[in-house]
Amino acid sequence: MTVENFCRVMGFGNAEKNILEKIWDELLQSAPAGVPDFMTMDFCRKYYPLTGGAPEHLKRMEKVCEIVRQTPEAALYAWILHYGIFLRTPQINMGAFPLPTKVFGENAGIFQLMFAVSAIPLIEKTMTQMNIPVSYAHDIAKWIGGTIQIFEAGNQGIPGHTLQQSSWIRHYINGELFRIGRFEYFMHEFPAWVPAVYRNKKDGSLMVFCRDGWRFLPDGKRPPAGSASPDAVVTRLKIMDGHATGIPIAPDGKVLLHHETSIDLSEWEPVCQSWDITPSIHIPAGGHMTPELAKQSMQEAKVFFRKYLGQDVKMFVCYSWILNPDWETELPESNLAKFMREGYMTPPMESDGRDGVFFVFGKTDHADPLTYPAVNTMQKAFHRILQSGRRLQSGAIFFLTDQLDHFGTQFYRSHSRIRG
Repeated sequence: MTVENFCRVMGFGNAEKNILEKIWDELLQSAPAGVPDFMTMDFCRKYYPLTGGAPEHLKRMEKVCEIVRQTPEAALYAWILHYGIFLRTPQINMGAFPLPTKVFGENAGIFQLMFAVSAIPLIEKTMTQMNIPVSYAHDIAKWIGGTIQIFEAGNQGIPGHTLQQSSWIRHYINGELFRIGRFEYFMHEFPAWVPAVYRNKKDGSLMVFCRDGWRFLPDGKRPPAGSASPDAVVTRLKIMDGHATGIPIAPDGKVLLHHETSIDLSEWEPVCQSWDITPSIHIPAGGHMTPELAKQSMQEAKVFFRKYLGQDVKMFVCYSWILNPDWETELPESNLAKFMREGYMTPPMESDGRDGVFFVFGKTDHADPLTYPAVNTMQKAFHRILQSGRRLQSGAIFFLTDQLDHFGTQFYRSHSRIRG
């Protein structure tokens, strides 16, 4: 089979051909004979239910399996996705490949969903190798089910999976990302977007500073990503003569640009060092992010990292469109706003103004989000923000693990010596 014939049958153009032809011989040599096992109904019946997806989608999978049996190019494409995204290093960048509607019609998204499900046995293997119960792999599978909702939002209710999200699954396979209750946790060292956090040695109070080199407009907001912003204020964190001096951040994320503060490092100590493992919280789709489930997840994660990975985690952090500070006014009674009020918010990131559009509307194009239908509460909130002239943005937050018992009391806002 030539790459030209493959692309012709699958309905791909020169862009896709140029990506594949560089490693075409490798792809052919790695491919199994016949149909990959994950494109059979035995596999689908075993693994698809773990995603929490609707059972009726199995009928669509039967149609996909029949097409794959009859179309060698489709069977090969299924393998190319599995091998190129889940197994090969480096990954093949296939997120922009079009839906193979020429072959699968309205079930093209289901074909991509079946490919995504093929990762579950690989994740099970990773958990086993790390001596982590395989039940955690099955919890991870729920993320794949969440992608069905996003695909439906952008495709008139037709189910499926968007390839743009598939590379995320590799983190599970690599043993870097874990699902623990309602949240997922990504392993990394203390990230540069988290502020400098100091704790008073006597009373345990916090002093939170902007990191060196952060940019803000004079009103304390972040400038658009990539903008010159000649009037931007650049923060400095100075550590000298036994003192740390910088621009403080209030627990609601407000930056106090005109209140430079200095602390004596004989009385204060940093909560985290740059080499400390500081997991990022990722919030999968699915709703039901109640304060109770959020607290339970973080408490269980603290135990998980100590028990299975030998890490005493000091802080959980999160950077996401879900933490847009506008939700506190636009959706004040939502679980998102309640979550933000329980942690220590930090300034929104510089962004292109489209943060979260894909996850809320399921669209991969770059059209004006106001042209997308707004059906649910979140979509309507997006429209209100844009109609008011504001930009969509992502926010950030942290939680100290030794203060998780206070979750539910708005502890940081009620006990901070920094006021916005």
